[in-house]
Amino acid sequence: MHSIIHNVLMRLAVPTRLRLMTQVKAQQHWDSSKIQPYQESRLRKMIRYCWNNVPFYRTHWQQHIASPDAIQTLADLQKLPLLTKADVRMHYHSLMTTQSNVRVSQARTGGSTGQPVLFAITPFDEELGWALMYSGWYRAGYRIGHPFLVVGGESIGVGTGDRRTWKDFVVNRWVTSGSNLSRERVQLLAASPAFKKIRFIYGYPNAVRELGEWLVALGSSPPPDLRGIVCTAEVMLPEVRQRIKQLYGSVPVLDQWGLNDGGLQACESTAEDGFHVGFQRSILEIVDDAGQQIFTPQQTGRAIATSLTNFAFPFIRYETGDMVHWKSFEPSPSGVHWPRLGPIDGRTGDVIYLSNGRCITMPGLTLVMRWIDRLWQYQFIQTGPDAVTVRLDFGTEKALSETEALSFLQEKIGRDINWTVLFAPVEFTLNGKLLVIRNDWLRQQNLTRPTVSPSATA
Repeated sequence: MHSIIHNVLMRLAVPTRLRLMTQVKAQQHWDSSKIQPYQESRLRKMIRYCWNNVPFYRTHWQQHIASPDAIQTLADLQKLPLLTKADVRMHYHSLMTTQSNVRVSQARTGGSTGQPVLFAITPFDEELGWALMYSGWYRAGYRIGHPFLVVGGESIGVGTGDRRTWKDFVVNRWVTSGSNLSRERVQLLAASPAFKKIRFIYGYPNAVRELGEWLVALGSSPPPDLRGIVCTAEVMLPEVRQRIKQLYGSVPVLDQWGLNDGGLQACESTAEDGFHVGFQRSILEIVDDAGQQIFTPQQTGRAIATSLTNFAFPFIRYETGDMVHWKSFEPSPSGVHWPRLGPIDGRTGDVIYLSNGRCITMPGLTLVMRWIDRLWQYQFIQTGPDAVTVRLDFGTEKALSETEALSFLQEKIGRDINWTVLFAPVEFTLNGKLLVIRNDWLRQQNLTRPTVSPSATA
């Protein structure tokens, strides 16, 4: 079906999303002189709303402010205590709005920092999130109604097919698993008529790279009309970006960062000069160990999110778990004037490579593991060609037996893996990082990928 028809269908199906996207794109030239009053006006409204309608916050703030009037500016946020992931888990119900007229839908984070979180969201906040995402995609060449491929999602151990929903049809989206890549799956994808029409790719960086490696091994080419690629959900290392460019030709390859729970979103421009931070949905603070705001470029601190539009489950001074730094507050030559972040020191991990040629990337695992209730942290450690040890940390309670955990892993991820389950804390690197996937097997061989090419597994 022609892209124009999908454009019309989208305008009928998601008018709010496209209206908000138009607004966001029109605001790309805004600098701090416009952004700060915009955010402060909405911050005052949100703080008063939380004081009156979110039980947790009045208790949480009582030793810090006497009334919501104490918070008038972005700097005033420093008067408030931080909200941790542990707070969200323990006080889920009292963090929900008491306003019965607020439409609410349940949501879960992928737990890409190793800690899944259950929360709630409003339809407007969700549509604004999509609008901000689309505006970033536009910088890489995406256009409403054009066919695009998502290399990602939750399908890990479910075979070679990817079922298409009516929503996929409306937005002209095609999906292939970013965490179940194999010779057979890529062969089917490359042979499909839809693949040759793809104009834009969105996916996990390691998965997009592995898809490209398979295409080369199979003697197939990328879509001929491909205009750009945006990567998400894990840190895109410079060498991965460079390899993606080599595999897919001279198209823009941009990186995106976001957290749906806190509402933070940022995307590069084609200048690749930092992540432009969206300001419409959430406030980003970068704070030091004392919780004080940092504005000095290159000084790393913790990323703290404050919701401006999620009135169902507001996150106020929320510890996201990511470490970031400001790169610049000056306008970019690309024409986007929003403040920019430098490289994200956050969600990262290796790739699991199996002897049958299948590879599993980190973000897809996080989408599966979020469905395990009361799981605090987790980690996958590959110890051999088909051997993986999983560390599950439930804190003080053990919500699954070993048999139940093995059954879950086999059903959701694969029976082609020799699983070992340990109910134990995760292991951090020497500099305190958590690798959600850690490939000890390859490290012992001083490798980052198997030396055997994908075609050799045929």
